[in-house]
Amino acid sequence: MPPKAKKSTAKRARSPDTKTDADAGGAKKRVKKTETEAEKEPAKESTPEDKPLTGKFDIYAMELSFLKSVYLPSGESNPQFEALYKTILKLQAKPDSTGSCLLPETGAKPGRLRTPLRDPMEEMPWDIAIEDIELVDKLVFTAAQRKDFITAPTTGAGVSGRTALTEDHCGVSSASGVFRMKLAWTGEDGAAIFEGFLSCNVKYSGLYKRKGHGSGGKLEFPFWAVRARKGDDGKEIGLTEL
Repeated sequence: MPPKAKKSTAKRARSPDTKTDADAGGAKKRVKKTETEAEKEPAKESTPEDKPLTGKFDIYAMELSFLKSVYLPSGESNPQFEALYKTILKLQAKPDSTGSCLLPETGAKPGRLRTPLRDPMEEMPWDIAIEDIELVDKLVFTAAQRKDFITAPTTGAGVSGRTALTEDHCGVSSASGVFRMKLAWTGEDGAAIFEGFLSCNVKYSGLYKRKGHGSGGKLEFPFWAVRARKGDDGKEIGLTEL
């Protein structure tokens, strides 16, 4: 079950100097062979982790008990990332996730985020933007953000941004939060798990308050993420750029 949105009340490297003709001829052959082999060698394809912090991702809340038990089984002191990855892939195939996000290749564009936080009138998830995205050499989580991580987050580069609704809304007076994510683990054949923290606090205007929806909705939780699954066309399935 995904985390539930909370109602708020107040509320990212010698050759010898001389050579015989035979030596020279042999050298020429070797050079020619090397050049030929180089020509035949195919260009390396870009792998997902060449750009590890861009693209589409599916998000899974760390508070999900069945994922917690796979990640850190009773009696274990080391995280079982591979087992977690395989478990998440099974969920993803259903498809099932807590949410999803899109991080663009250029920081000039906003990203997108989909979470369980919903518009109480439309009963649809709020369309959330991830703005002011920047890549930082060392992503730091605050003490408040770290407290719900199952194990201390790893150290490394990551992305940081702030969350807001993609559009103004007559029932909302303000919406704000944070999005932080980094690579946590890599395995074979492009396997990768990311970890992060997200939040979004949507404060309602008088219209929604009068309708009995309270003062707003708030959601915040640490998460794991994997790259979005691909469709029959080989493209990642998920949110599109704004």
